[in-house]
Amino acid sequence: MKKTVNVLVIEDNEYYNNLIFNTLQQSTHFFKQAINYQLVLHSFIDSNECVRKIESREFRDNDTIAFVDYNAGNGITGSQIIGLLKKENTNTIAVLLSQSKTIDTENSLNNHDYFVIKDLFAPALCRLYLDQYIENKFL
Repeated sequence: MKKTVNVLVIEDNEYYNNLIFNTLQQSTHFFKQAINYQLVLHSFIDSNECVRKIESREFRDNDTIAFVDYNAGNGITGSQIIGLLKKENTNTIAVLLSQSKTIDTENSLNNHDYFVIKDLFAPALCRLYLDQYIENKFL
């Protein structure tokens, strides 16, 4: 039976969301032959839609890795979304994305596992985190 891994990209900037999503979509192709798992990618530009999906418990029973923008839009912070995800599924790994380096140290919730500055290298770093997550989980 295939194990399902949810990969969430929560970023309100459509261009940046697509950039990260497409980079992650190309990831882990070399693992699929060696491991019996199914990678399911979800992209959210609207943070309210994401919160509804989390509260519906859609991601509760599967392994989840989330790439979450700190300013998720609609007055919702990435830390709030990460808190909801981890409340529903304690196995969730969260990567917080921000343009500001100070968010990592100033974030009072500090509930993320990794922090990535949104710069030229961010999509590649996100892909590396996903590859490492899959490798640690299944190899």
